[in-house]
Amino acid sequence: MKKLVFIVLSLLLVVLTSCNLPGGGTPTQASPDAVFTQMAQTVAAELTRSASMATLTPSLPPLPSATFTPIPTNTPPAPPTNTPIPCLAVGWSDATIDVTVPDNTVMSPGQVFTKTWRLTNIGTCTWNSSYQLIFDHGDPMGVSTTYAQPLTTGTVAPGQSVDVSVTLTAPAATGTYTGYWRFRDPSNVVFGLAPNNSPWIVKIKVVNSTTVTLLPVSSESGIVNSVGYVGIVGVTSPIGVGDGLSNWPVQLFLSYNIESIPSNATITEVKLDMRNSTINGNPFTTLGVLNVFRHDYGALDASDFVPSFPSGGNLEDWGSAAALNSVEASPGIKTALQAKVGSSRFQLRFQFVNGTDGNGAIDAVFYTPSGGTLNNPALIVTYTTP
Repeated sequence: MKKLVFIVLSLLLVVLTSCNLPGGGTPTQASPDAVFTQMAQTVAAELTRSASMATLTPSLPPLPSATFTPIPTNTPPAPPTNTPIPCLAVGWSDATIDVTVPDNTVMSPGQVFTKTWRLTNIGTCTWNSSYQLIFDHGDPMGVSTTYAQPLTTGTVAPGQSVDVSVTLTAPAATGTYTGYWRFRDPSNVVFGLAPNNSPWIVKIKVVNSTTVTLLPVSSESGIVNSVGYVGIVGVTSPIGVGDGLSNWPVQLFLSYNIESIPSNATITEVKLDMRNSTINGNPFTTLGVLNVFRHDYGALDASDFVPSFPSGGNLEDWGSAAALNSVEASPGIKTALQAKVGSSRFQLRFQFVNGTDGNGAIDAVFYTPSGGTLNNPALIVTYTTP
C-alpha cells in the first residue's frame, strides 16, 4: 500500500511539473478539470496494473505446523512367574507309557496278562516302597476295587522312571474293558499324571477265542550234538537237552505244524507245556538256565547245532525243575508264533547256557516218545479271528 501511495504522488508531481515546462511554442494552458481528469485516469490505470501484478504473484502456502511425536517409553517386561513344582507328580519320558498290552489289545475270556507302565517321577519327592500302585476306578479285571501293591521295592528319585506292573485277568464276557490306576503316598494322598492328576489306563477287548494243543511233528523233531550227531524222534529214544558221558553238548529241536491256525488269527496266549520230563544229574546246577529260541531249521541236520550260547533272542527260560513243571503263558513265544501265522511250521531250539560241565556224567532233561510220538513239550495256543 505504501508503494501505491508513492506511485500516485510521483505521478501527481510529474503532471504539475509538466504544466510549467518551457516548450518550443506557446505553452497550452490546460484547464483545472482536464488536469484532474488526467490525474484520475493515470491513478486508475496504475491501480489496475498493480492489481494485475498482485494477481500474477503466486501466493505461498502456509508452512505446516510441526507435529511433536513423543518418543515411546520402554516398559521393562514383567519378571517370569515361577510355578512351584509339586511334591507328587507323575509323567512319562517315552512316546507312550505302555510297555506291555497297548490300548485295545485283544484278549480271550479269562486270559491272564501282565500290564506294565513306564512312569516318571516329575515331582520333588522321592518315591519308595511305602508308595503304592492302586486301582482307582473302572473295570478291575480280576483284582478287587481296593487293590493296592507297592510301587517299587527301592526308590525312584525326581527325574527317574520306573516300570510298574500288575497281573490282571480278562473278564469272561466279551466286550471292551478299561481300568484306571494311580499312585498313593504313605499319607494316603492319591496322585496321578500331571498336570491334572489324571489316572493311567489299561484297555482291552475280550472276544471269543479258540484253543488248540499242538504236539511236535515226530519226523521233524530231534537232537543234534556238538560232534554232528543227529537223532530223530521215533528213531532215537529218548531225546533231550544237556550233556552226556563224553561231555558233548546236546541241543533239542522241536517242530510244530501250525496250519490249523487261520492266517488271519490273532494269537492271544501261548503256553509251552514242559512237564512229564525226566531229569538226569543236575543240569540246572551245572549247566545253568535252559532257554528256548525260535530256529527255522527246516529239515534237521548237523549244521543246526549252535556252538555258542546267544546272548539275546530267547523266547522263554527255566531255571529249575520246579519252573519246568509250571505251565505258564509265554509272551515271548506268543510274539514269535504270531509272526509265523499263515505259514506251515513253527520250530524251536532248546539250549542250556553252558554246553557242558565237563564232569563226564549225564546232566540233561529228557522226553521219551510214546509209540513214536512226543506228547510233550506241547504248545497250547489260544487265538481269535475277526
